[in-house]
Order: sequence, then C-alpha cells, then structure tokens
Amino acid sequence: MVEKHEKLLTIGEISKMTNLPIRTFHYYDEIGVFKPVYIDKKTKYRYYSESQLYSLDLIKSLKFIGTSLEDIKYAQSLTPEQLVDFLAKQEQLVKRKVKQIQEVHYTLLKTKKHLEEQISIPVYEEVYEMDMATQRILAIKTTDATILYTPEKYFRPLAETLEREGSVMNSHYGGIYPLKQYDTINDFYYNYLFTPLLTERYLEKLAPDVEVLKIPAGRYACIAFVFSEDLYIAAYKKLYAYVNHLNLGANANVFEVYMPTWNGNTKLDTFFKVCFFKLNGT
Repeated sequence: MVEKHEKLLTIGEISKMTNLPIRTFHYYDEIGVFKPVYIDKKTKYRYYSESQLYSLDLIKSLKFIGTSLEDIKYAQSLTPEQLVDFLAKQEQLVKRKVKQIQEVHYTLLKTKKHLEEQISIPVYEEVYEMDMATQRILAIKTTDATILYTPEKYFRPLAETLEREGSVMNSHYGGIYPLKQYDTINDFYYNYLFTPLLTERYLEKLAPDVEVLKIPAGRYACIAFVFSEDLYIAAYKKLYAYVNHLNLGANANVFEVYMPTWNGNTKLDTFFKVCFFKLNGT
C-alpha cells in the first residue's frame, strides 16, 4: 500500500540514488529481497517509495559484510525484537572480520618490513650491527628442539593460540638459545621457539607453556646466511667471537629468525637465518 502523499521513484531514479545497477533491482524483485511498491500494469514499470530507502540501506550493509541474500530476505520477515537479535549476531561477525582485516594489514606491513630488512642486510656471513625496535613474540618453552629437529608438537600450540584469537601463524619463526661455546650443530638446543606477533592486542587464552615475550629494542650484533649445517656453525662462531671480544656474553641469549628469501615475483625454496645478540648498554 502506497501513501497518497508519498513520492514514488522510478527504477532509474532509485538506481542513481543508491549507486546500484538496474539489473540488481530486477534480480532482487525476482527473489523477493527488495520488491517495488507498485508495478504499472500497462507499462510494467517498477516504482519504489522513498521510505524503502531505509530498508535498502540495511540490505546493502548486510550484503557488504557477506550476509547471504537468503538470510537478508529472512531478516525482512522478522519482528523488530527478532531483527535486533539478528543484527546483534551480524555485528559480532563484523567485529571478527574487522580483526581479521587488521591482521591482514599487519601481515602486509610485516612482510614489507621483512623484505626491507632483507634488502638492507649489508653483508652475508659476516657480523654487522643494526638498531631494532621492540618485537612482541608468541613463544613456547622447549626441551628437545634443536637446529635440525623442531618437533611439530611445539608449533601446534602456537598456531592454535593464534587461531583462537582470530589471527594466523606468521611465516617467519625463530628460536632462542643461550650464548655459549658450541662444538657441533647437534649441541644447540632451543629454550624457546617463537613466531612474531602481528598486533599489539592482548591475547586472552594461551595454550600450556605458551607465553608472550618481548625482544627488547636496542642495538644488536647480527649475522645473516643462507642455511646449511656448515654455514650455521661458521656463522655462529663469528658472532660468538664478536660478542666475546666486547665482553658482553654473560648470561645472554641469541635470537634466531628463520625466513624465506624472495626474488622478484618468485618465492624461492631457499631460506636464510639471521642470528642476533643484543649489545648491552647501547
């Protein structure tokens, strides 16, 4: 029923007002999502009322967040009280999607940062110094993880924790072990394995043995190299000698990051490691 004082809009007019194609209104009419208030029997022209614009705003919003047309049609049959409950559920979906979009945003920023760091490495297989910002990490205590053997049982709790928080596992991961003399690669045992956190938000539910730690800001001694067993030992010995020369190695840890190398549009199958040690007092 159309009120006599209410202005009717042609399908062309409402299309321009809402920036929706005319064919969309034809389709919505066919499936019963958004029907005209009046159809001229002779010309078959569709007419809409100005008051329908409110309903159309809701339809567009629900469609934008991914609500199915079937659910949108169902929502229009609800009582005001039922519609409030329906919209409350959609609101929660929106909040989750906003978090996921934020994570994607941070992933892009972090990937860009890692590429910039890779490009800025001044030399491979030699020690260099660089300033680093604070990095939050999600870490798990380990007892039997080594350079050559990192059990899946440690990465699963990290991934599960991030999934519960609506996040994803970072493709970059690393380990923490004591700075000391090692004779062979089999002598290295991690105290922690970790993945960088993409956001600063609080994580509510941590899995057992999982904790949020911080790699502190400061100046670090670093060495980067394409991973192989022989290169690892050689690179670590250079880092160890550099730190010992500065007399900074007492009760300290080495942070190690393992990441893929990139070349143009191709993600290569090679990986490089960066081992770094915080230079105290700098």
